[in-house]
Amino acid sequence: MNRKMFWVFIVMIFVACNNPSKQKRVKAKKTDITEYVYASAQVVPTNSYNSRPLISGIIKDIFVSEGDTVNKGQALFGIDATPDLRSRLKNAYVDLKEAKDNLSGENNRLLRLELELQQVREQNQIDSINYSRRKKLWDQKIGSKNVLEQSLLVYRSSKSRLATLQSEYRLTKATLENRYDKAEIKVNTERTLLDDLIIRSEIDGVVFSINKEVGDIISPQEIFAEIGSHDDYLIELSIDEVDISKVEIGDTAIILLEAYPDTVFASTLVYISMVKDEMTQTFKVESIFTDKPDKLFVGLAGEANIVIERRKNTLVIPSEYIIDGNKVLTEKGLVDIRIGVKSIDNVEILKGVDTSTVLLTPDM
Repeated sequence: MNRKMFWVFIVMIFVACNNPSKQKRVKAKKTDITEYVYASAQVVPTNSYNSRPLISGIIKDIFVSEGDTVNKGQALFGIDATPDLRSRLKNAYVDLKEAKDNLSGENNRLLRLELELQQVREQNQIDSINYSRRKKLWDQKIGSKNVLEQSLLVYRSSKSRLATLQSEYRLTKATLENRYDKAEIKVNTERTLLDDLIIRSEIDGVVFSINKEVGDIISPQEIFAEIGSHDDYLIELSIDEVDISKVEIGDTAIILLEAYPDTVFASTLVYISMVKDEMTQTFKVESIFTDKPDKLFVGLAGEANIVIERRKNTLVIPSEYIIDGNKVLTEKGLVDIRIGVKSIDNVEILKGVDTSTVLLTPDM
C-alpha cells in the first residue's frame, strides 16, 4: 500500500468513526504573512576589549573606577616594579654613561687617537718634504745616495704609521659607536619594561568592570578590566544552527528588551559568524539599532525576531491544519499541498487549495 492510499484509508476510518459536524472547519484566506527566525538578544558595546598587563606583578595603583570615562592612552593601573627590574635599568644607565664617555668624553680613546693622528700626519708631511728635497738634490748630483735612501725609509715609515692609525681610528670609532648604540637600546628596552608596568587604555570609552584590587597579583592571562565604547552599542544575537542559513546581512531584526517590555525596536543585521559555538550550538549574529531606546546599558537582554520573508495578500491557512508537512484534510479527503512562507500561526499555500476549499482539523 503506497503512502497516499494509506492516508486515504485513515481518512475513511476517521470519517466513519467520527461525526464530521463536530470537526473544526476553516477556509483558506488572502492576507499578509511574515516569516521570522527567533534569536536571543543581548546589548553589547560596538567596540570593547579586556585590559591585561604585559608582564606579571603586584598591582600597586589603580587610577580608575567602574563607570569612569577614559581616553585612549590614559593610565588604568600600575604594577610594582621588581628589584631585579630596577637594578637592570640602573645598570643599563651606568653602561650607557660609560659608553658615552668612551665615545665623546673629555678623555675618550678617539680623542687620544685624533691627537696621535695629527702628530703622525704632521710628521709624515715633514718626512715627505725632506724626501722630496733630497730627491731633487740627488737628481742634481748633490748629496749622497745613502742619505736619500734613509729619508725615503723615514717617509715610508711615517706614511705606514699614518695609515695604521687611520685604520685604528675608524675601527675604534665604529666599535665605540656600536657599544653606545647597544647600551642605548638596552636602556630603552629596560625603560620600556618599566613603562609597561603602567597599563593604559587602548580606546576612548567607559570602564565597565574592574576585576582586581590594589595588592593583587596579576598576570598577562588575567583580565584587569573590561572597557568599551560609551555611546555606541549593537545587539548580539544567538541563532540556532537550523535557522542560520535563512538569515542574511541586511535583514531586519525586531528587538524586544526585557528592560522595555512594552516597546519593540528595529535593527539591521551587519555581521553573521561563519563558526558555530560548540557550547551553545548557535551562531553569533550582530545587528545595529535603526531606532533605539533613550538609555542603553551593556548586558541588556531580550529576544529578537528576524524577518526573512514577507508576502502580501497571499493565500494562507492556520498551521494546525497541516498534516505530515504537505497535506490537508478537506471535505473530499486528503489533499496534497505545497507550502511557502511560515509564520508562528499561519502557513502560505502555493498549491493544492483555494479560498473555496473547506478544511477540516485533523484532530481525532
